[in-house]
Amino acid sequence: HRVRHDRGPDGGRERIVAEHPLPASWADGPDARHRVREALGVPASPTLAEELRSQTRDLIAALEETRAQGEELRRLNEELEETNRGVLALYTELSRELEETNSGVVALHAELEEKSARLRESSEAKTRFWRNISHELRTPVNAVVALTRLLLAPGSGPLTDEQRRQLSLIDSSGQSLLSLVNDLLDVAKAEAGQLEVATAPTDLRALLAQLGAVMRNTGTAEVALVMPEASALPVAVTDEALLGRILRNLLSNALKFTERGEVRLEFRADPPWMSFVVTDTGVGIPEDELPRVFEEFYQVRGPHQRIHRGTGLGLPYALTLTELLGGTLRLSSTPEAGTRVEVRLPFEPAPPPPDRPAPE
Repeated sequence: HRVRHDRGPDGGRERIVAEHPLPASWADGPDARHRVREALGVPASPTLAEELRSQTRDLIAALEETRAQGEELRRLNEELEETNRGVLALYTELSRELEETNSGVVALHAELEEKSARLRESSEAKTRFWRNISHELRTPVNAVVALTRLLLAPGSGPLTDEQRRQLSLIDSSGQSLLSLVNDLLDVAKAEAGQLEVATAPTDLRALLAQLGAVMRNTGTAEVALVMPEASALPVAVTDEALLGRILRNLLSNALKFTERGEVRLEFRADPPWMSFVVTDTGVGIPEDELPRVFEEFYQVRGPHQRIHRGTGLGLPYALTLTELLGGTLRLSSTPEAGTRVEVRLPFEPAPPPPDRPAPE
């Protein structure tokens, strides 16, 4: 071996050259170059055939990979087509069901419209009937009541006790019938939107004193009517006539279906609301009947009907007038224990009138 140091051909960089003598037998022959590369530890260059075989193997691997990808793509396409067919079938089915549903909804809507129109016509016919029959009944009933009072008036002529009793019965029956006729007319007006509210300062003490005097005559000795303490009653801005009818109906109902005990009316002021609570110790109402007691002409079934048969208008009428005044009506009841009805109305205090008289 020999190592020498010299400069490159251009006289620039220095270089180190290692020289190694080769055997004379390597100098010639077709594989001399190959032997030299092996001796120097340089990897042998592949032959053309080897390069071709290597490229062929790479190509085959690439083709195999392409074929596998093609198979996977074909499989995915088949799955996609199958999914598309399923989606299309589902879409078709849903479209058909939607069309059927729409047809059913249209038919149902038309049926509901027809039934609503019939109900409106029936309600209007009922209201017209009530209004007309109320007007037709009011005149003869007023005549009967007026003539009865003329006969009962002093100076109309001598009457026996039996005649006076019978005339008093006619008078009270006529008053009850006239009250029912007026209630029917008011309900008809309210449903037709013709019952107007006329608010004004109302002396609740005078109103309830008058109401108590009237209602005590309709009760029995076994039932005590307890009215609110007069000093606790203010002057409130409300419709006196409608409020009086509400309380009269509730008290009348309570007295009618209470055989013994008491009927109590309480007043509470809690601005901006005031409450009137009517409680009784009467027959009560079964729980399953409560949702229907506000239906017009509905009467709770029971033994009490042998003694008293109501018209089925008292509670619906009271509810209608309460809502007309912007209030609410709530009812709770326990069979054989009694009923509680609370009317809650807007409360607007008003100054007391001058020289407010004390109730009798």
